[in-house]
Amino acid sequence: MKNLKLLTTLSLFLLAPIVGAQPDTEISKESALGLRPFFTDGCTLFIDGPKDQPTLWRHCCVEHDLRYWFGGSKDDRDATDLRLKACVEKAAGANWANLIYYGVRTGRLSPIKNKTQWNWGWKEKRESVPLTTEEISTVKLELSHMTVPEVDMPDFLKVNFP
Repeated sequence: MKNLKLLTTLSLFLLAPIVGAQPDTEISKESALGLRPFFTDGCTLFIDGPKDQPTLWRHCCVEHDLRYWFGGSKDDRDATDLRLKACVEKAAGANWANLIYYGVRTGRLSPIKNKTQWNWGWKEKRESVPLTTEEISTVKLELSHMTVPEVDMPDFLKVNFP
């Protein structure tokens, strides 16, 4: 029965891109710097925490969404997904962390994509390559003007742009 529940939950991640993320928090106005406004819905098509703590790991998902917004290389994406897993594990334990991590990784394989894929924040299509010096400056400037309730922005900047 446990395997059936796990399989059902993972299949939801595969189907998630069909529905797409619906913003519930839009953070910035249209940027003149080449970035679309950031928005998040927390843990897209998944719970933000268990019934008794309904927002327990939402901050992990919001940081993950923020990182997907400005993107970078495939290695950056892999590191971002691992950071999500580590954050959820710290907040709720390994079982939830593994479920969310493998759901995100499996969902990427879906042929139907939602609008918040890796690098989605750029107005122009961007390949999954390292951010240029100019892009990094743009992202850092935009982030420094944002207020995202679930994210400690100075810490986020230090972690992502050491």
